[in-house]
Amino acid sequence: MTQQEFEQHRQTWIKEWSDKWRLLDIDFEMYMIMKGMAPEEYRTMNEASWNKNELIDDEWGETFI
Repeated sequence: MTQQEFEQHRQTWIKEWSDKWRLLDIDFEMYMIMKGMAPEEYRTMNEASWNKNELIDDEWGETFI
């Protein structure tokens, strides 16, 4: 899976979250594992997208680990 495909899945999950995944308590990692991605592959792709992800923009200057 390319980084671009990973980001497209993230955007799809965000759009569908309130209708499909919220009540099931499915986070993005579980969503990708359900789609057949290995947990280690998910971590690698997620870390590669860390700097690109606009949802992690922190107004208070906190660092998320």
